Amino acid sequence: MTGFALGWGSLAVINAALANVDGRSPLKYFLGSWLLGPIITILLAATREEPGGALRQIDLWKGRDPT
Repeated sequence: MTGFALGWGSLAVINAALANVDGRSPLKYFLGSWLLGPIITILLAATREEPGGALRQIDLWKGRDPT
């Protein structure tokens, strides 16, 4: 059980760091990761946040908008 909590906590810290690098709120993603862990990681990888706060999908293979 300790290993599970350590892994989940590490994922939350990594997600917060990724959110910070991308200009998103690290606290929001850290807390969200405690609840939804891997789902938040996918959200971070598959979207980019626009200046207004809206999320837009990106092409994971090319790293840009699908349009």
